[in-house]
Amino acid sequence: MKVLVTGAGGFLGRRICASLLAAGVDDLRLHFRGEAPDALMSELRERFPQARIEAVAANLLNRGNLGEMVANVDCMIHAAAAMRGSAADMFANTVIGTRNLLEAAGAAQVRRIVLISSFSVYCTEPLARGGMLDESVALEADGVDKGPYAHAKTRQEQLFMEYRDQFGFESVVLRPGVIYGPGGGAFSSRVGIQAMGFFFSLGRGARLPLTYVENCADAVASAALHAEPGSAFNVVDDDLPTCRRYLREYQRNVARLRVLPVPYWAFVLGARFLKRYHRRSKGQLPAVFTPYVVRSMYRPLNYSNAALKAIGWKQGVATEEAMQRTFRYFRELRASQ
Repeated sequence: MKVLVTGAGGFLGRRICASLLAAGVDDLRLHFRGEAPDALMSELRERFPQARIEAVAANLLNRGNLGEMVANVDCMIHAAAAMRGSAADMFANTVIGTRNLLEAAGAAQVRRIVLISSFSVYCTEPLARGGMLDESVALEADGVDKGPYAHAKTRQEQLFMEYRDQFGFESVVLRPGVIYGPGGGAFSSRVGIQAMGFFFSLGRGARLPLTYVENCADAVASAALHAEPGSAFNVVDDDLPTCRRYLREYQRNVARLRVLPVPYWAFVLGARFLKRYHRRSKGQLPAVFTPYVVRSMYRPLNYSNAALKAIGWKQGVATEEAMQRTFRYFRELRASQ
């Protein structure tokens, strides 16, 4: 079986490649936007000498060069997406790129397509405090109220289902929580944000839906190879810490911060004021945090990975070890600067 991984050079994508090869895939095509990183290709070929590993460069916004990339592919894992940038860039690179890719894959009759989506597509605002976020929770209608990233990921997933109905390919969706690990970011905005010399602690006692990057990659490989067509999976680890504990462990292991705790009620109140001022000032102050965003992302919830475990996924790196590896990376990074 030939498997194609888009975004193979990314933080998650390169780990997905290794997880697939470790799971027994022996014919792998890696997509990069530019030239393939020599170090990555050499490492994979050295670790898995029995596998056929090839690289292809393509800009997903250019329809003309995608046909060759998807030719003779049995399973495609679409991990390429925009994580930052302007709203227009994020929409183009996530949604338009996905549309072009799915059109090419449909024409090439790719049998199975796996989409890496996001927790941001869930409509969590109506959930009660302490409620369970599992795959039964409804999705956002358009994600606009959560910002450009959520809008792009919501529309991407909708588009994925539309093309599945059109072309009839087997669909599998994975929705990771906060992917972390060496090479990633130190903090999710769920924990808080740094501004004006302070770290504003926002999530506090809410559970942080972490998935260590290697565990997430293993989950993608498991779902790609074993999940039933039409299935969707949350991707979170076991023994999830609260945002407060993650921040405390970061300070203990990496660096001290000037922390200002923001109570949930004050966060909601501030978001209401910010939204009103945004309207009155005609957008002079961006409404980054709205009451809807705060209620959706910062209310304490519980998270289930039961569906993922049901197809055989097991957490390879325990949460405590994963956090220590991550903090060690950031500590060494700071020391080298």
